[in-house]
Amino acid sequence: MKTINDSESANNDFYVFVVSDSTGETAEKVARAALSQFDVSNVRLKRFLLVDSAQKIREIITEASKKKAIIIFTLVEDGLRNTMLLESNSSSVISIDIIGPVLNSISTVLNKSPERKPGLIHRVNDEYFRRVDALEFAVKHDDGQRIDEIVDADALVLGISRTSKTPLCLFLAQRGFKAANIPIIDHQEINELIYSIPKEKIFGLISSPERIMSLRKERLKRMGIPFSSDYVIKDSIEEEIEYSKSIFTKLSIHFIDVTDKSIEEVAADIISSINNK
Repeated sequence: MKTINDSESANNDFYVFVVSDSTGETAEKVARAALSQFDVSNVRLKRFLLVDSAQKIREIITEASKKKAIIIFTLVEDGLRNTMLLESNSSSVISIDIIGPVLNSISTVLNKSPERKPGLIHRVNDEYFRRVDALEFAVKHDDGQRIDEIVDADALVLGISRTSKTPLCLFLAQRGFKAANIPIIDHQEINELIYSIPKEKIFGLISSPERIMSLRKERLKRMGIPFSSDYVIKDSIEEEIEYSKSIFTKLSIHFIDVTDKSIEEVAADIISSINNK
C-alpha cells in the first residue's frame, strides 16, 4: 500500500481522513496498519489534528461526504465523539472510533470514569514534546519563511515547486526532526545565509518533469487557473530542474530524486543521513 500525500492527486482516489483532538499519531498508525493489508496505490491520507469543536467536526464530515472518504478518529471527549458518530451517520459517512470502545470497556471494568483529556498518553513523554516543537518549527519555516532562523534546523530542504517539500518537512517533524524548506525559483539566487549552513544539513529534491507537470496542472485545476503559464510547460520545468541542480552542485549537497519515492522513503533517506553524519 502506497499512500499519496496531500499535495498530490490521482484519479479515483480513496480518501482516509485521520481525525484527532491531539496529534493523531494513534489513529494514523492504526489507519496505516489496516491499509497495508490492501494492495491499493491510490490512497490519500488526510490529517485533521487538534480538533476541538463540533463545528470543525461538521466541516470535516462535509468534506468526507464529498470525497467519499472514511474517517478514522480518536476523540476522548464524549461530546465531540458523539457528534462525530451522529453527524457521520446522518451523512452516510463511515467513521471508525478507535479509542471510544476501549475507554468504555475499561471504565466498566474499573467502575471509574476516564479523565477524557486529549494527549494524556504523551503527558510526560519527552519525545512527544520534541515532536510538537519540530512540527511548530516546520510550520513556521515553510516555503522560505523566517529564513534568518534556518540555522536551528536539523534539515533544510530545497527544491522547485511541487517536489513535495512541505509534506516531507511535516513528516520529518512527526519523527522529531526540525525541518525547514526553501523554494528554488528559476534564475533567482538563493539567500546567502543558506551557504553558511553545514552542507550535511541541506537536502535538495528533484523529480521528473512529467511528474512535476502533472502535479502543477492538478494544482492549477483546483485553483481554477488556466494552464497558460510557464509553470506547467515541460521545457520550462526542465530548465527549473537544471537550475536547481546547479544550486545543489554549488552547495555541494546531497540531492534526492523523489519521482518514484514515497514521502516515507525520502524521509528515511534524510534521517539516515542526519543520524550518520
